[in-house]
Formats: sequence, structure tokens, C-alpha cells
Amino acid sequence: MIKPTKLQETELQELNTFQEQSEQLIAQLGQLSFRKLQLETEEQRLKQQHHQLVSFEIEISKKLKETYGDVQVDLKDGTITYS
Repeated sequence: MIKPTKLQETELQELNTFQEQSEQLIAQLGQLSFRKLQLETEEQRLKQQHHQLVSFEIEISKKLKETYGDVQVDLKDGTITYS
């Protein structure tokens, strides 16, 4: 029996289709990993900003409490309501 020396055209096409789909999938996974890394970096930056904002809130609260005691402040016009 003579062994074939070349794939049939349909078999070659199937292999090429498989290869293209594999390469596309690998590229998409790489892009997804890159976007995930970017989102994680952005998340860390936002968490740091949140921490700074909370610290700022605590600082403002302490300062106002030292000056005015326990009060409520209307943020629209600055009116103080004593407890």
C-alpha cells in the first residue's frame, strides 16, 4: 500500500481553520489578561483614593468637633445645628 505524501485539500483546510481559531483565541485571552491587569491597577488606585478621602473626612470631622463640638452642618449653607 502506498502511503500518501500530502494531505487532502479539505484536511489541510480544516487544520488551517483550527490553527486560525487557536491563534485568535490565544490573542483574545491575552487581551483579556491585559485588560484585567489594567482594571486591577485602576481598582488599587481607586482604593487608595478612597482611603485618602476617608482620612480627609476624619481630619475634617476632628477639626470641626474641636471647634464646634457635636453638631450637624447643613452643607448647602453651612448652618450649624447643635445636638
